[in-house]
Amino acid sequence: MGTAMKAGRGHLYSVTEEPGTRTVLAFLPNHPEQGVGTLARVRTSDGPDGDDVVFERSAERPMALWAEAGENLLRIVPLLGPDSAPGDEVDDCLPCPGCYRPVYDSSSSHTLIGATPFPLTGLCRLCADGTTLRSLRQADGVPVDPEQLVVLETVAAAMA
Repeated sequence: MGTAMKAGRGHLYSVTEEPGTRTVLAFLPNHPEQGVGTLARVRTSDGPDGDDVVFERSAERPMALWAEAGENLLRIVPLLGPDSAPGDEVDDCLPCPGCYRPVYDSSSSHTLIGATPFPLTGLCRLCADGTTLRSLRQADGVPVDPEQLVVLETVAAAMA
């Protein structure tokens, strides 16, 4: 699933199978609109008119966020195995001041300032390009740390 999310291609992962019913985790890139992907838990069952499909849960996010999640899955999942070494090291990262996602030295955000791409170190890609601020504005009423909001609005003002 992590590889598919990182590459932006569709993938189905079977969660459970019972007689007449199957539950899958589905990643649907660019659905229903361009640049947005959907991760859904879907249940199918044999109905009188063929297969019935029910979306039990789903989340739509920008494809850049799914790609980042895929990268993190590929990095984290191998560490969860029973034979893996115990996790006693601290990741070499700092939290993004806009959303608290981990930002590594290798993941500096690039955005367009003036006519040239300029790396914004310390911010994640989604805060640097304004996606996080737009999402917060759309989710009106969600409590936000005032310090985070100041960072996001300052970046947005600098980009305008």
